[in-house]
Amino acid sequence: MTTLLAISLALFAAIALAYAALLQHSGVNQREEDSTRFRVQEFARIFTNRTWLLGLIVLILGNAANIIALAIAPVMVVQPIGAVALITAVILAVVHRGLALTRTIILAVAACGLSLAAFVAVAAVIGRYEVHYGSSAHRVAWIALALAVIFGVVILVRNHPPQLLLITGSGLLFATVATNVHIISNQFFDSGLGGITWFNVISLALAGIIGSWFVQAAYAAGPPEMVIAGLTVIDPIFAVLLGSIVLGEAMEASILQLVLMAVTGAIACWAVIALSRYHPDVVAKERQRMNDKYGTHPDEDDR
Repeated sequence: MTTLLAISLALFAAIALAYAALLQHSGVNQREEDSTRFRVQEFARIFTNRTWLLGLIVLILGNAANIIALAIAPVMVVQPIGAVALITAVILAVVHRGLALTRTIILAVAACGLSLAAFVAVAAVIGRYEVHYGSSAHRVAWIALALAVIFGVVILVRNHPPQLLLITGSGLLFATVATNVHIISNQFFDSGLGGITWFNVISLALAGIIGSWFVQAAYAAGPPEMVIAGLTVIDPIFAVLLGSIVLGEAMEASILQLVLMAVTGAIACWAVIALSRYHPDVVAKERQRMNDKYGTHPDEDDR
């Protein structure tokens, strides 16, 4: 009965994530300036948009449901269900935005969901639980801080970053956020507030803020299902890599299990790249982005 409840909550969380993406994408694109560029100052103003705020509420409810699901059932049962968010996002795009499904989109979504489910299932089996303090915890904090600085520089120097770069940045940053949350929560339950490494808290906050900006900028740069693809593929894959390599949670894994993770992870990443190249909304947004950056294409002046 507990497992059934956890599955129901995880399904709700996945569907909520897809709806939140639809609403926040709509809110971001209701800006007065019609541009693929999402400026830093617009991040504060977006909190006054009712559609975006409704998406934020839905997102909070979904995250709460997922946390409860993870508390009452094994991660290998809960985490693969997150791939339902991408499938839901594509269905919502067809219903609400008139997305025309192509063979490539269907293949990419199917490959993404199945390969990610297999990747997380293998990772859950080989994962080794351990509370981390000191240098092992700080390594994750340094990685989060380094990525926050790198992508913070991207915000400053890139006026029109493509959506694939934005979703990659948000996926990597939120993977460090999730890993730091895992470390901090384990420290708290093991030793209370006195056992928390505050360097991890600081890096978590910084990565979370910059990652949130990247998500909203990605909504401005392209369709919401692409953002969902990034958050449900890049995020868990990089989080598992951090846990396996940096925290040593895969020390007992066999060669076959590691190969399976490598293959399924590569397929999932290929699916995201395929979506970013052939999704019709992405192609249209990329043309607009290039026009915003370079002006009208010379060929268009001759027409």
